[in-house]
Amino acid sequence: MTRRQWAFVKFGAVCTVSGEFAEVSNVEKAAKLSEDAGLDSFLVWDHYMLPHTNRTLEAYTLLAYLAGKTERIKLGTCVTPLPFRHPAVLAKIVSTLDVLSGGRAIVGVGAGWHRPEFEGYSKWGSDAERVERTEEALKIMINLWTRPSVSFEGKYYQVHGAVLEPKPIQKPYPPLWFGTVGRRMLRLAIKYGSGWIPIDIPPLEYREIRDWLAAHVRSSFVFANVCWPSSSKTEMKEKVEMFAKSGCDYYLEVLERSKMERQIEWMAEIAEDFR
Repeated sequence: MTRRQWAFVKFGAVCTVSGEFAEVSNVEKAAKLSEDAGLDSFLVWDHYMLPHTNRTLEAYTLLAYLAGKTERIKLGTCVTPLPFRHPAVLAKIVSTLDVLSGGRAIVGVGAGWHRPEFEGYSKWGSDAERVERTEEALKIMINLWTRPSVSFEGKYYQVHGAVLEPKPIQKPYPPLWFGTVGRRMLRLAIKYGSGWIPIDIPPLEYREIRDWLAAHVRSSFVFANVCWPSSSKTEMKEKVEMFAKSGCDYYLEVLERSKMERQIEWMAEIAEDFR
């Protein structure tokens, strides 16, 4: 694969903001290192409870804090389960983040998967119900970001005369990247999204879904992929090349606290081959 074919690949870091990364100082250091290294984005997990730990930081509160500590790097979630919060409230939160960051917000979109956190903080439902709630949420959020006032009567959500000001800086609204491989959610990505960001799926599956999506979306649609931590620069480079050949144009890696400096350095060095 030639340098020219690699020209559009971008790089970003993903932070779990749980466990050791539930310390603000660790996350702030990771975000600043990512920005200084020239990475394009710094994304965080959006969970209140996880199977391995319930020690987490609230994603959007943290991103607002990071917006004041960084200047260039894009900030977002990987991903936000839309049925978890009321969509009108989430739309306000995202708009505020976009304003505070000067137009750097990215919204990862999912339907949720960890039942205990929904039962503890929100409301669970079947897979089909959560997808339906996700679509209603998308309609409400997009309307609030783009219209003077919004009223909505849905199966799951009702909004009457809601006004959202200030609007997001990014127009028409912040990028919506869908973290999914399910066909119903992928159809929502085609309808509403501007990117796809699955987590560490096999290259062959990635290529199949990527090609299916590419036949239905705009040329500006982002094809990202999140990989688990690499053990070496060589391993990372092999993964980058492998997914680039599968049609990925945006490589992200989950940071491991003990070696985050090396991971970020490796990405910055590998990124030189794509410029």
